[in-house]
Amino acid sequence: MTSPLHRARELLRGRSPWLTLAWLLLAAWALAILAAAVQLDGWRQDLSRTLLQLNADARFRARAHTREAVDPEWYRRKALALLTATERLQQDAAWTIFLPGSWRPFDNLEEQVQARLAREFGDIVVETLRRELYARAGQLTGVPLVRGSGDLQMGVECQSPVPQNLERRLTAAAEDLPEFVAVADYVANVERLDGAVQSFLSLQYAGGQPEQLRKLVAYTLGKELPGALEGAVRMFQGSEEVSIEPVLMQSRLQWATRCSLSKAMGALHTRLLNTNDLFALEQGYVERSTGLFEPSTRAVAFDRTLERYKAVHALLEDQNALLSKGRNDWMRQGTLQLGSAYQDVLRRIERTRLFGPETLQQLQGQSGAAFIEFRRQFEIAFGGHGEPGIVWLAAENRFGLSSERAALRAGLSALLKTSFMAETAVPHPAGKDVREAGTLPKVLQEARALASERARAVAEVLPLFPPHAQPVVARVVDARVSELIYQRAFRIVKAAWPSDAKGPLDTAAFRQQREQVLALQAVLKETGGGGLGDRLVATLDGELVRRLAALQDDWRQQPLQDPRVSDFSWWQGDPLPLAQALGAADPGSPVPPSFSRTATRLDLLVQQAKPLLALGSPALAADPAAARWLQLQAELERYAARSSDSSLLRLERYVAAVGPDLRRDNCAERLATAAPALDGDDEIARRHRQLHQALSQRCHELRAEAALTGASLTQ
Repeated sequence: MTSPLHRARELLRGRSPWLTLAWLLLAAWALAILAAAVQLDGWRQDLSRTLLQLNADARFRARAHTREAVDPEWYRRKALALLTATERLQQDAAWTIFLPGSWRPFDNLEEQVQARLAREFGDIVVETLRRELYARAGQLTGVPLVRGSGDLQMGVECQSPVPQNLERRLTAAAEDLPEFVAVADYVANVERLDGAVQSFLSLQYAGGQPEQLRKLVAYTLGKELPGALEGAVRMFQGSEEVSIEPVLMQSRLQWATRCSLSKAMGALHTRLLNTNDLFALEQGYVERSTGLFEPSTRAVAFDRTLERYKAVHALLEDQNALLSKGRNDWMRQGTLQLGSAYQDVLRRIERTRLFGPETLQQLQGQSGAAFIEFRRQFEIAFGGHGEPGIVWLAAENRFGLSSERAALRAGLSALLKTSFMAETAVPHPAGKDVREAGTLPKVLQEARALASERARAVAEVLPLFPPHAQPVVARVVDARVSELIYQRAFRIVKAAWPSDAKGPLDTAAFRQQREQVLALQAVLKETGGGGLGDRLVATLDGELVRRLAALQDDWRQQPLQDPRVSDFSWWQGDPLPLAQALGAADPGSPVPPSFSRTATRLDLLVQQAKPLLALGSPALAADPAAARWLQLQAELERYAARSSDSSLLRLERYVAAVGPDLRRDNCAERLATAAPALDGDDEIARRHRQLHQALSQRCHELRAEAALTGASLTQ
């Protein structure tokens, strides 16, 4: 049996070539129709999905009433999706030649699809990109958007770009300032905005290029679009009815961006010219150093002086660091030239269409006026009478510290490194135990070390200072070193004594302490603190005076010192046993009055006072407390010898003369005949006169009262 293939070959061999060609053409057409059907089916599916989504989106927007009611992110997603769909639905129409029913005269489906896409493209893509441009401008300038249209609000206050790093760094170069970084970043952002705006305007009104659309979408929506994008570019073009829009959009964006730029440049110029770091440091230096190194300045507390020294040194260090960086030659030029980075920013401003040359001219006019004022203030601060604080260093092409100010900086730097200028140079606070605080020999060793360091400072550090400041600094050094030695020694000396003045005193230890204090006094005299050395010696005498005062308190406990015998207002004229009140006799004793017991008690106190007086310095003898005990000692010697000039013996005879029965009736006569002598100057003689005066006064009062009573009875 013959196969079908074999029969077909036989038939073809029997037919003409034209019939064969016809069969081949029909086969090719059938294949083309099949391929077109496959392509049409894919395009139809994409078209169906896109149209369904467009209808759903249209219904969603219709329900929202206003565009602001919809999250802007929704529009961004839809714009990207529509751009992608637009590119995907751009079909290759070559296959329609095989389908006469799809030829344009018979089928306008593609035109209808493009028209439908174009209607949605304008509202979703073009309007979204326009609003995004305004939103970017609003973020850069701080200008709010108009609700509804999404345009920038005209006439409102714009905002200056905020520097990201507000840390204040000392610099004389504009590019190191955070305000300059803010300006440069802002200009770069506006450059990108300007490029996107120009692409938008070119696409909508001048027939732009696919690359412009690609960059515009990347800037506004943050997405890189693949594909040729010719179809999307064609849909982007607007109608001639809105040809005025480019001018309006450009003017709004120019106003906002120029406003913020003006404020940003104003902040930069204010920071660099009006609140210049060099001016601020100079003002602080003048405030802190005024009168600090003048010989006529009144001495103040060291803490205050040290604080000012540190402040002046820190200001000089900052000023030197600022000037040493260089790039400050613009301060002496006739016009404002802030360096290559600043000039580059100006050139970018000039060629950015949202700024333009007119903006540059305006900024230069403002900065020029500010620079003129800066130069005036510069001359006032550094070009006045006397040696200027900073000078021009031609070899280094910069300003630097003057020689006098550099010397002051070097001197303060070396001085503040010494141990005696530290705030914690007194290591032992008051109240520490003597074992914790150390010993006087150790303090003496430290004092000599401080004196040696002070001598080195005078020889090596002091000459670093300017000549006019050296006497003042020397005075501060002497006062500081002497005060340190004195404070340390004073604390040790005070800590070695018992708090109770009546406690036993180690006389041997006290003598050794005095020898060490005298050695410290010599060191203090060497460091210019002779007065403090005398005060330290007086501290030892003060302890002796304290103990003598405690003995004086014991002496005041004797009947002779009883306050009741200083004021006899309590006496009513009845017989007064004066000898008993003064401790010179026992009640009812027939023995004549005697102050022997008082003398014995006083002798015990004098014996305790003798070693204290012997431990004192020659200056102690002039102290009234010491002189009192010397007088009492001499009086005891006179009383023991029964000398006629003994004050205690005179008091004893006075009490005997007054008698044990002194009354109102006889007081005047007895007191008149027993009046005390006026030549004694010791404490007992003064007590004798005080006693007699008090008795005489009270006697006179009693007699006057009696006379007055008698007169009234007679009447």
